[in-house]
Amino acid sequence: MTNMSNPLLAVRRWAAIGAFALAVFAMSPVLRAADVTIADGSIVAVDVGNKVRLVYAPGADGKPAGAAQTIEGTVKRVLMDAKAILVTVKSAGREKDVSVKWADIKELTVAGAKPSVGSAKKTDSTKPDAGKPAAVNAGKSDGKAAAAPADGKKTVFIMPWEGTVGIGARHDEIKRIAAEADKLGPGQIIVLQIISPGGLVIEGDKIDETLNELKTRHRVIAWIKEAISAAAFTSLHCEEIYFMRVGTIGAITMFAGTESIKGAELEAWVKKVGDVTQEAGRSRWIGEAMVTNEPLLSYDRDDSGNVTWYNTLEGKHKLSDEVQNLTLNADTALHCKFSDGTADTVDELLALLHLDKDKVNVSDIGFKIHETWQKTLNDCLEDKIRIIRDAMNPAGSDDVAQIGSRIKAINRLIEWWDKCPPCLQYESPPVPPKEELEKEIKNLRKQLGDIQRQRRG
Repeated sequence: MTNMSNPLLAVRRWAAIGAFALAVFAMSPVLRAADVTIADGSIVAVDVGNKVRLVYAPGADGKPAGAAQTIEGTVKRVLMDAKAILVTVKSAGREKDVSVKWADIKELTVAGAKPSVGSAKKTDSTKPDAGKPAAVNAGKSDGKAAAAPADGKKTVFIMPWEGTVGIGARHDEIKRIAAEADKLGPGQIIVLQIISPGGLVIEGDKIDETLNELKTRHRVIAWIKEAISAAAFTSLHCEEIYFMRVGTIGAITMFAGTESIKGAELEAWVKKVGDVTQEAGRSRWIGEAMVTNEPLLSYDRDDSGNVTWYNTLEGKHKLSDEVQNLTLNADTALHCKFSDGTADTVDELLALLHLDKDKVNVSDIGFKIHETWQKTLNDCLEDKIRIIRDAMNPAGSDDVAQIGSRIKAINRLIEWWDKCPPCLQYESPPVPPKEELEKEIKNLRKQLGDIQRQRRG
């Protein structure tokens, strides 16, 4: 019989279990944020581990409602099938799990998040002429200056926004380029060069808030090579949209797990995308047709180039039927005036923006921001794989050395959690949360102490 009270044997057992656990984490599906629809129709993006405050009344889903209750805690699980949320709360010094149905929730507040509200209702709208706010005189920022340069030239900030939304293409980089533009005062020109196949719902919510705020003080332009799903949602916030000749936009499908959303969730998402499209000066029907197959879309264009939109197929030019949701290429987008022009180079884009390249400063800060984040992301991915390998096969001739190697490897993962969380959470292989890694280090140090005490004894 094995004596599991022997610390040395316990360490060997942990080594086997630890390697197995890391392998399981590598194969586990990535946790994604979920959109929770509460009683009043509001939609709140919730992720496992979020700190939340809930006000709910049991029975509010059609039965007599009880007294409202308030809880604060941490999201343990979002139950999509049961339409419920499981929250871990502390009571009398102890933790307990509370399950609350979405339909019973009157208020749901996520720390640092902003809920989006909506239930679907189509509204007629046509695309007015795209407004193009004038930029104030500004110069090239060196990343430090706080005032406009003396040359009085306008500044154009161009930033590649590339990769999976929430991983390579994030709202963080949009905020960074905005901070650089802010140093020159309001009215700067920010061009997002979008190359993305889409990504995370929760990042789309952050981008929505960031861009809506940014547009109040700067001229924000989308320059599209590939803008699919969440990247299309991002682009639709911009009053000015330009394409590269190979550019595409559309297919804003939202998934819950592996299936596209349906019912009330879908209706609310259709409305949200329609609202964003309309607020940026385009027909809301364009955005709605990008979300799902049901909305129809066609248009007429007269000899003067004026476009009339229909949420039917009565127009001469049919864009979206019931077979698939809408995706636009550069030529079609230009013909229907969804696009403001087509450019493959910075010089071509400046011409379309009516900016003389000799009379403006084109800042390279956006390219540096992009390159810095992409390098961090790539370095993290490469190092993460090496670290996991080291944790699963720790170096050392005895248990003490191997535990030390494993602690060192886990500490490196914790450092990457602070520098590049999207890589650890979403890029395969995913890594356990920082809190779990910290607990594992405590366990390992305790085991190390037990071994050392036994050897001294």
